[in-house]
Amino acid sequence: MKRWMSWIWVAGVAAMHVSGLAMGPSGRPDRATDTTALELKFADFFLSPMGTRGPKMTPALQSAHGQRVRITGYMVVEEEKPVGRFFLSPRPLALSEHADGDANDLPASALCVLMPPNDRDAPVLYTPGLLRLTGTLQVGRQEMEDGRITWVRLLLDPRP
Repeated sequence: MKRWMSWIWVAGVAAMHVSGLAMGPSGRPDRATDTTALELKFADFFLSPMGTRGPKMTPALQSAHGQRVRITGYMVVEEEKPVGRFFLSPRPLALSEHADGDANDLPASALCVLMPPNDRDAPVLYTPGLLRLTGTLQVGRQEMEDGRITWVRLLLDPRP
């Protein structure tokens, strides 16, 4: 088990450096320091408390549609390596697709992060810890290739 976790950590660190998502004193450019992006928080996604009709998007989230935003969260661990996308969550989370199928524990505010066009065909390696991402926000219902429905997506900026 420890070898497996070590491998994931090493692969995640390598993925952060290759994709330019690294934070902190890595010596690499950090796109997250861009001051032109709107700072978005998971708490800004839905009105609270949630009503009887389910989650309702906040005006702040709706007005951010099509804007460059920056958000900080945790990459969701998935059993099957995602290709060209991953989910970002306000808290650390692991999905068990084989056991749970579509009945997963993703919070309503989970954000679907889409890799830049040049990286859409590559598997995304798990990256532990907080990630600060910048890209263009898309808000609205969209069905993914696997049939999953997403309501909020972040199209990551291309690597510098």
